[in-house]
Amino acid sequence: MTKAKPISLAVRAARSAHLCFETDGILGALPAQLGAPVSAFDFDGFAKLLGDRPTVAGEPWRLEYDDAAIWTKVQPNALAALRAEPQKIALRKAIWARANAWFSKYGKIPQIVAQTEAFYNPASSTSKWSRLGKLAWLAQWQADQLSAAYIADKRTGVVKSTVSALASQTVSGGFSSQIGQSNEQSLAAVVDGHSSMDHLPPGGGSLAPDSYNADYPVNDTFSDGSSSSTSSSQGFATEKQTIVNTDYGYRVPNLENQAQLERAHISLMDEQFGNFMQTLNLDSLQLSLTYEAAAVDADVNRVQLAYLATILFSPIEGTVTGVYKQPGEAVRAGETVMRVEDPSTLLLVAGLVCESVVTIGATLTVTTRLYGSNAPPISVAGPVVSARGRPESDNHWEVIASLANLDAGGNPILPLGYHFNREDTTIVLS
Repeated sequence: MTKAKPISLAVRAARSAHLCFETDGILGALPAQLGAPVSAFDFDGFAKLLGDRPTVAGEPWRLEYDDAAIWTKVQPNALAALRAEPQKIALRKAIWARANAWFSKYGKIPQIVAQTEAFYNPASSTSKWSRLGKLAWLAQWQADQLSAAYIADKRTGVVKSTVSALASQTVSGGFSSQIGQSNEQSLAAVVDGHSSMDHLPPGGGSLAPDSYNADYPVNDTFSDGSSSSTSSSQGFATEKQTIVNTDYGYRVPNLENQAQLERAHISLMDEQFGNFMQTLNLDSLQLSLTYEAAAVDADVNRVQLAYLATILFSPIEGTVTGVYKQPGEAVRAGETVMRVEDPSTLLLVAGLVCESVVTIGATLTVTTRLYGSNAPPISVAGPVVSARGRPESDNHWEVIASLANLDAGGNPILPLGYHFNREDTTIVLS
């Protein structure tokens, strides 16, 4: 045990943080003020949570943490925040775009894989690869047939005219029929040599025989007749036309057939190469689509972290001991906005005169009276964490010791930044 004479003694917090934003902006909110207790925020843990892409329960297409959900989660630990409306809008847009991508593609990965296997697997006889091969064979076969026909008809040269034959036939027919019949009947009576039409009975009665008495003899006359007729017609016509067209735009159909075949093969080669490229990742399509979905989520995660960067947190527990900006002021990236210090552990920075060597790990015990000679003495102790000789003399030392600063009730023993009175302080190294 060695007694040392103090030259200077002061304490500072063993853990402190000068907090700043990682982006420029305008300070919008300052919930924490001087003296406010601060809880440590696990930024890395929350960033990992965002990277795990949690979704709303029952809605796998919608990520849980939009700007409102992030603020609700971190608000108890937020010390300050920049104005961040553009970042909020960008985050909402990214989450909506991710939902649309989920609906249109990434939410149906198993169905997409199954359908792609059915359409593009070269081993299948009904796949696009097989059908392209069949189409190439048909194009070649068609060209061969046409070429053989042109050669057989001696039409391998230039064709200067075309002949068009138009045959038309018109057939018309009809039938009509008419039947008519008429009947006629008349009655006349002669009374005493006079027609009954000349001497009608008084009152215009009928000529019936009982209309006259027996003194007038009556003679009756009757007549009857009928007629009928029938007519019909039928006809047809046939018409044929032949048209010869002479065009001064000459053609070479045999060469045109060959050129068409080459174009067809070129087009088919492009399609076959495209199909080949589509089948390269067929075996790992499920994994490939999963990675694509993860890349979309990573873009959303980047926007989430950009919004999170506009909120100020403390990595340590402690107390706000410095505020350097107020709402409405401009803030530069890396510029200190707030200081947080943890008073539970202190570093005692001492200039000592000690006749023996001070070693790291030695226990330094300080006994002093706070705030004047009338105060009760207190004693604190802790290990030496740094010891360096000073140029004044070989027995002068600059020593730093770590001291526990909380009493049994959890209250600080020494205030931050306290400077000891050398007259009331003794130091022992052991």
